Amino acid sequence: MDIQIQDSKHWMGARLERKEDLRLVSGQGKYLADIVLPGMLHAVFVRSEYAHARITGIDTSAARAMPGVVDVITGEEIKAHVKSMRQPVLLPNLPAKYPDYHALAVDRVKFHGEPVALVIARDKYLAEDAAEMVVVDYEELPVVVDAEKALAPGAPQIHDEQPGNEMFAMTFTGGATPEEQQRNDEEVERIFKSADVVVSHRFRVHRTGITPMEPRGVLCDWNMSDGLTAYITTQRPHIDRLALIDILDIPGEKVRVIAPRDQGGGFGVKAPFFRENVVISYAARKIGRPVRWIESRYESLMNVGQERDQINDLDVAATKDGKLLAMRNRGIANNGTGQTGVYWGFVMPFLGQVEMPNVYTWEKGDVKLRVATTNKACLTPSRAFGHLPTRFALERSVDMVARRIGMEPSDLRRKNMVPKLPYTTITGEYYDSGDFLKVWDNLMTNIDLPAFRREQAAARAQGRYIGIGFACGAELSGVASELLVPMENQPGYGAATVRIDPRGKVLIFGGDAPGGQGHETTTAQVVAAVFGINPADSVVTTGDTGSTPFGAGTIGARAGSYFVSAVHKACSELKEKITHVMAHDFGLRATAEEFAFTNGDVIYLRDPSKRKTFREIVERIIMFPVNLPEGEVGGLEATAFFEAAKPMICFNADFCIVEVNPDTGEFKIKRWVTSEDVGNVINQNIVDGQMHGAIVQGLSNVIFEEFIYTDEGQQLTADFENYKMATAADVPDIELTYASTPCPHTPLGTRGIGEGRPSSIPGALCNAVCDALSPFGIEITELPLRPSSLWAKIRDAKAARS
Repeated sequence: MDIQIQDSKHWMGARLERKEDLRLVSGQGKYLADIVLPGMLHAVFVRSEYAHARITGIDTSAARAMPGVVDVITGEEIKAHVKSMRQPVLLPNLPAKYPDYHALAVDRVKFHGEPVALVIARDKYLAEDAAEMVVVDYEELPVVVDAEKALAPGAPQIHDEQPGNEMFAMTFTGGATPEEQQRNDEEVERIFKSADVVVSHRFRVHRTGITPMEPRGVLCDWNMSDGLTAYITTQRPHIDRLALIDILDIPGEKVRVIAPRDQGGGFGVKAPFFRENVVISYAARKIGRPVRWIESRYESLMNVGQERDQINDLDVAATKDGKLLAMRNRGIANNGTGQTGVYWGFVMPFLGQVEMPNVYTWEKGDVKLRVATTNKACLTPSRAFGHLPTRFALERSVDMVARRIGMEPSDLRRKNMVPKLPYTTITGEYYDSGDFLKVWDNLMTNIDLPAFRREQAAARAQGRYIGIGFACGAELSGVASELLVPMENQPGYGAATVRIDPRGKVLIFGGDAPGGQGHETTTAQVVAAVFGINPADSVVTTGDTGSTPFGAGTIGARAGSYFVSAVHKACSELKEKITHVMAHDFGLRATAEEFAFTNGDVIYLRDPSKRKTFREIVERIIMFPVNLPEGEVGGLEATAFFEAAKPMICFNADFCIVEVNPDTGEFKIKRWVTSEDVGNVINQNIVDGQMHGAIVQGLSNVIFEEFIYTDEGQQLTADFENYKMATAADVPDIELTYASTPCPHTPLGTRGIGEGRPSSIPGALCNAVCDALSPFGIEITELPLRPSSLWAKIRDAKAARS
């Protein structure tokens, strides 16, 4: 008779405390600024004071004469010794006009804060002083910072190779040929002409994004025997390594990139390949000593973390009973200069249009995008990669349709949600699996909508204005090569090496580079679940190209979908080998499924007396590889790659209640409830943390944050006095609920989560405010959402009625 012994699957889903936190909260973390190499020099960039100007001269003599200054590097020197930044490894397979530029500005500067020169000195204080002594002569040129003005005839040209400043344009619906797209557009026009309801608005989303606690940094060392070792705060060390090989023309075996184990956040900001990486690497090679650059907060806010900045002219057609028929969108994105490797700014707006249909069924769509270059810093990735503006436009439009026909917005949403997956949207995005209606119904069971409507009516009778808002969103759960190769010219597969040592400890190596999300903890839980050991017996090493398999990077919620799937696959291979040897040693004809790995033991289920500790059996295989089964050799190490056949998704829905003071425009979020589908959960604490962080970021983007440029291109928000961010006192308690469906395409049923989660926040919040102010007929079509702008709308509405 079979004897069943419970496997150690209890580690999956456990609220295990984060393994990383002990070193972090005790001050033992090791960030890039903590790395000190013998003889290390310090670097400071000289940055442009103008948004657009010709460089007529650079005088470095005063800086070079200062004792302790080792070198000053200018763009002309970089141009003479280093290739341009437009290299194939950094170019997406998308039809854009990619500007050719160098790591330091040559001849012209094109945005306020562009690096012009680099000063290297014995310490950072001297380097700062010397940088102020570099004299750059400029001849100012005309500036354009508005996307529509940049696309207009006669606008100042940002790049000579981009006549008209249009870097990228695409139609996302209707087919691959102009003829097919034209026929589709005509069909869409017919739908609009016959529709019962048409809602048309221009939606503007300001320039905002993400500000990680730790800014960027680079530390490079060079020696003749080993070549270049570059420590970079990056989410994608393997991509950075390839770019350095190509741009600096260094043999591949001579370049190693290491992302520090501890990074204070990334959220997309550290995913591009930046020009500073090249300049610091060049300086270290030239001087023959380690050179380190740590980005100041001023530099960070001037250069990166800037996203969104879109206009979407959206039309929605619907029937009078609430069936969404067609959408038509004309998107315009302000790309800045478009000078950032891998993404080039436009890739985010590109994906935002792809994801615009969201979770709703549409008969037809006509979706087009134009991306303009301007004299702003280049867009860089941020959570809700490109689709926060498009989701805002769509979710607001859905509410407007509902209000026009007198239907509850929640009912209209449910009526139009994709009822069954898989499903392909009108823009060609593939939704692999899940249950949108299940997630939505779970949300509705956690709120009492009829009770709220009664409360709302009573409040209005008292002169109080409260409202509810809904929004939802499907986001990528990892990015398959099918999408990532054309979008970024990079592979999407996950990769992991798992090595077991003779003492029963498990070492996991991954090429991606996390920024504090808790990957060490969740990965250890996956390993523990497979081998039946304690998560404390696993150690995760990430981000070192010298010791890890190639990885596309920590982007697009890949850890919970791709990386842990590769880890599980590698562990499963080793598990097969362990049970094969163990069956041989006991003289059994048994498969891996007949053994249980639990509580540190490996047990034969049909006869539990036949068991060994995990340590005993791995030590036997590694240290005593004699009398093994035919074809087996010693050692326990496996590298596995995981690739999903199609892009995978996760799904969320949001609900909030706000109260608005009509006399001041001030509003307060009184309740926030979510419903999430993240597949099987590895660690609930970590998933909760991802949800909280993403929602707070979305609220901060909508209410507080904004990068502001003058008409002359001067960036006015390069410090936290002027770039406001939400604090704990500004955000509500968040009620998280889950209605998950296991993903059928990953071995653990998991889905990655957290990358795109902020995208539904502006729609939910603004819908609630508009619901509260519906007696005034107010519709919000522009962000940020500020009390002053609300007050002005209320004032105008009152004046119009009087």
